[in-house]
Amino acid sequence: MKFRRSAIAAHRQGFVLVGVLIVVMLLSMIALSLMFRMRSEETAAATGSTSEQGWAAAMSGVREAMRMAAEIRPGDTTWMDAPERFKDRVLHDDGTEEWRWTLYSGNPEGGIRFGLTDEASKLNLNTATTSMVSRLPGMKASLTDALLDFLDTDDVPRPEGAEQEYYDALPQPYRIHNGPLATVEQLLLVRGFTPAVVLGEDANRNFSLDPNEDDGDEREPPDDADGRLQPGLLPLVTVHSREPNTDREGRPRFNLNTPGAALTETNGLPEAFVAFVSALGASQSVVLDPAELLDATLTLKARDGSERAVPSGIGKDSLAMVLDRFTGQSQADLVGRINVNTASAAVLQLVPGIDNALAESILSARRNLPPERRASVAWIHVENLVEAEKFREIAPFLTTRSLQFRCHVVGYGARSGHFRVLEAVIDAARSPVRLVYLRDLTRLGLPFPIALEGEDGQPSNPTSEPGGGTGDSAGPDRP
Repeated sequence: MKFRRSAIAAHRQGFVLVGVLIVVMLLSMIALSLMFRMRSEETAAATGSTSEQGWAAAMSGVREAMRMAAEIRPGDTTWMDAPERFKDRVLHDDGTEEWRWTLYSGNPEGGIRFGLTDEASKLNLNTATTSMVSRLPGMKASLTDALLDFLDTDDVPRPEGAEQEYYDALPQPYRIHNGPLATVEQLLLVRGFTPAVVLGEDANRNFSLDPNEDDGDEREPPDDADGRLQPGLLPLVTVHSREPNTDREGRPRFNLNTPGAALTETNGLPEAFVAFVSALGASQSVVLDPAELLDATLTLKARDGSERAVPSGIGKDSLAMVLDRFTGQSQADLVGRINVNTASAAVLQLVPGIDNALAESILSARRNLPPERRASVAWIHVENLVEAEKFREIAPFLTTRSLQFRCHVVGYGARSGHFRVLEAVIDAARSPVRLVYLRDLTRLGLPFPIALEGEDGQPSNPTSEPGGGTGDSAGPDRP
């Protein structure tokens, strides 16, 4: 009996011991859980703080770009590459980390430059003619027709196009615009406009040929391994270019098609032109662009049906003044004109009447012209690059104003390598300057190596290649 009681007591003690062990284990798990949660919250807080600091550094670069955009005048191109203003700028040093930013854009000749890219140097897809769109590199008829169907307001497909019926039949159908694009990335919604067509081989949008962009099909993206970066359509097109229909002083231009027009300000204008404007105002004729008047004699039809030939009175000497002060359009804004001072040869060749030889001549001539000479489109005629007939054909598509600018900014910690990358489009057409597009590209990786500082303030090894360093994963764009 005594033995049985001892056994029962021992059994109870063993049960209590097991219970104590279970409680201790549970308490340990709770403690570990609390420690992990505290550590996670601490890490998240640090990461979030770093992410916000990287964002703030990058936005400092965007704000500097906005300040420069407000200062730009026609003919000025110093904003295209200004490393002293845009490269490795120090924002803040708190003793632990030094935050910097660098603003950069793609160089048409390859690689990057430390400056802005003007949207007026590109073809505006929302206003381009069929001929201009079809002349873009690699644009087959099926791509041209699909894009124009995507933009037009009807539901009738072109011969090789696609309207809503095609998109409704997709595994994941969606509504098409049937109207202007809001961003160039929306090209990816158009049938046939794959990432290879739009982005080319530059998958990480850093304007540089990276190893994975020159290895064939070994790694993404697919490429031709020819040692050159194929940039796709993105550097050539825009949806943002526009300028107010005003003169250099910001005054509304005089519309040549105003009924009963009579000039009140004739300072500097040839008498023959003043007489021409009066005759035009009394006629039923229409002038679409003042460039049409260069060395021209127009047959004006009066209201009684009679016609007479009237010389415009405009030659080389007065061309720039007339282009600045007069218009043939009633719109408040002129949309989609291409800047003859900044557009690449590839974009200039999209203008009806400009071939490769003329595009190269324009690029060569503009390098040696001072800004004041480049301030008016008239220079391509005054400098004898084109005769009057050719000028009348191409000038209505051209401008020397750039008022919308695109840039990329990387904000980074010079000691930790943490970074954020932003892409922005700035509109300086009206005051104050506006930010009309902002996108976080951090998920694509570091665009180029950055030199890091050691704890002693001395330079340490830079990040080895684009995609190196430490991106901030707190934002929604991180995978």
